[in-house]
Amino acid sequence: MAGHRGRSSSADSAVDLVPPAASGLSPRLQRVVDALPLEPGMRVLEIGGAPGAAARKVAARVGPDGHVLVLDRSEAGIRRTQTNCREEVASGLLSTMCAAVENFEIEPGTPLFDLAFACRVGALDGRHPRLYASALAHISRAVIPGGMLYVDTESSLTPIALD
Repeated sequence: MAGHRGRSSSADSAVDLVPPAASGLSPRLQRVVDALPLEPGMRVLEIGGAPGAAARKVAARVGPDGHVLVLDRSEAGIRRTQTNCREEVASGLLSTMCAAVENFEIEPGTPLFDLAFACRVGALDGRHPRLYASALAHISRAVIPGGMLYVDTESSLTPIALD
C-alpha cells in the first residue's frame, strides 16, 4: 500500500490549488485533482464523487495498482458514476458505494484508504455543521492511521488530519 509522501504536514494550512490542465474536467475539479498528493498504488476515497469526473482522473493517477471508491448519497449519481466510469469499474480500479458520509461503513476486510477528498459535500464544507463530527468519525474509520481528508473550499483544499 502506498504511503503518504508529499502530503501536507499541517492540518491547519490550505493546499494551494494549481492552474488547471486541459483535461475535460471543470477548472475547479482539475485544480482539486492536481492538488491532491496522489501516487501510483494509492487507495483513495472520494466523498460526494458522482458523476465520477474527478474519480476517473484520480484513478488514472493511482492505477493500475491503486483503487478509488466513489461514495455518494444519491442512487442516481452512483448509477451515473458507474456508467461514466464503466472501464475503470470493469478493471477493478474504481468502485462505488451509495451511502451518506455521516453513516457509511466500509465492508469488513476492505483495505483502508490512503487519503480521502470531498468537493461540495455539505457535511464537510460547513453547510450542514450538525453532520460534521459524525462524517469525520466515519471517514476516520475508512482511512489509514495518520491519513488525511482534503476538503474543497473553492480556492484551495483544506487538509484535515484524521487521527
